[in-house]
Amino acid sequence: MTSEATTSGAPVGLREKARIERYRNIRAAAEQLFNERGYEQTTTKEVAELAGVGEATLFRYVSNKHELLLLVIGERMDMTLQAIEDADKEVAAGTSTARDYVERIYGIFRARAKFYALDPENVTSYLHYGFKAGSQLGAQSIAQGDRIIALTASILDSAREAGHLTADVDSRTVAQNCNGTYIHEVLRTPARGFRPEDLWEKLLERLRVQIEPLFRL
Repeated sequence: MTSEATTSGAPVGLREKARIERYRNIRAAAEQLFNERGYEQTTTKEVAELAGVGEATLFRYVSNKHELLLLVIGERMDMTLQAIEDADKEVAAGTSTARDYVERIYGIFRARAKFYALDPENVTSYLHYGFKAGSQLGAQSIAQGDRIIALTASILDSAREAGHLTADVDSRTVAQNCNGTYIHEVLRTPARGFRPEDLWEKLLERLRVQIEPLFRL
């Protein structure tokens, strides 16, 4: 039997290669249909047909439609969070003033607003279903939120150590409130008929009243 090496150096048999290819096809089909029609309007049958597999085969790779959303939006979200963390590391060394710390926090949520605006319908669905208890999608969404909360709190802690922040501020609570504000703005944007591209402007107004009074600007 012919085989090829994986990135780890282990050989991959033909059966495993076929499994990997089907998985990639399913993910690509879901992404294409979500982009064209949106998550809510796409069925698992349509994803299976576009991927060239039966629906029963599709369900050997994912348990339900929500997991398709995890594959597509969850992966994009992880990449965006990594980019946010990397970008903050680059500017952290040059942080000195209170305004610098504030702008680092704004930078986190500006990037998240941009991520939302690129695919508002599917990101909204991802966050909505992420609140469902006990789901794999929910666990990933919560973990992603925790990364943002941890990064925001670390910036606030650094600001306190530098003497720019009121001493009695609970940095984690503030970070949780900022993350919650972002989620609320995303979920209310379609409900209120707001334009997705205006999310950052509305979010910034709310973040300012939460963040700036805490700093010695």
